[in-house]
Amino acid sequence: MSMRWLLWKDYRQNRLIVYTALGLLLAPHLVALYATCRAKLLGFDPGSGWRYYFQGSSFYSLLISQVAVALLGGNSIAGERVDRSAEFLFSLPIARGKLLASKVLSAMGLAATIWVTNTLMWHVAVMGPTGPIAPNWPLREARTDAAITGLTFFCVAWFISSLIASPAYAVGAGLVAPLFVLGGIRFFEHLFEFDIGDLTVQLWWRRICVTLAVPCFVVGTWHYLRRVEP
Repeated sequence: MSMRWLLWKDYRQNRLIVYTALGLLLAPHLVALYATCRAKLLGFDPGSGWRYYFQGSSFYSLLISQVAVALLGGNSIAGERVDRSAEFLFSLPIARGKLLASKVLSAMGLAATIWVTNTLMWHVAVMGPTGPIAPNWPLREARTDAAITGLTFFCVAWFISSLIASPAYAVGAGLVAPLFVLGGIRFFEHLFEFDIGDLTVQLWWRRICVTLAVPCFVVGTWHYLRRVEP
């Protein structure tokens, strides 16, 4: 069975999530467009105001779109158990590895759409037709934190999705994981009366999230490939 068919199957299974992702991706940019038009109509737009609006919309779009990554991670495996398609798929002569590859490619395609769209939008707004302007938010820091957040969302949701038949619980676990890590760091900071500073907290948050995400993806993948029952 071709990979194209499997990708189409994954799209049909996750099409509501895809539509949600598009909504989260476009909503901040539509707000920026409205703000630009309103500023021009009211006459207080200096001419390049749209560039600042769309810098901000790229930032918020990148952040909130990571929620769609968690939705996809939580539904990728558990969703097939809910609609009983897992039983049908496992009865077909398709290698588990091929099914897995289709799911990973679908997730990568969604993530690439989010990142490419917002990165291009940000660069267009900053460079602009009249020359570069100062960015109103730090691109490197925002990219790093958004990437780690999305990675943790997806990998934790993926792991839980491989264990249980509830996409909702899997998605919920993915969404709270980065907050749980941050809360744990702050808890130990106050428990032992440390004053490590926000930059150190951010550094440790990044390290712990990545350390958590990678094993979750590996173990979830291993369990999906090795389990006997759908």
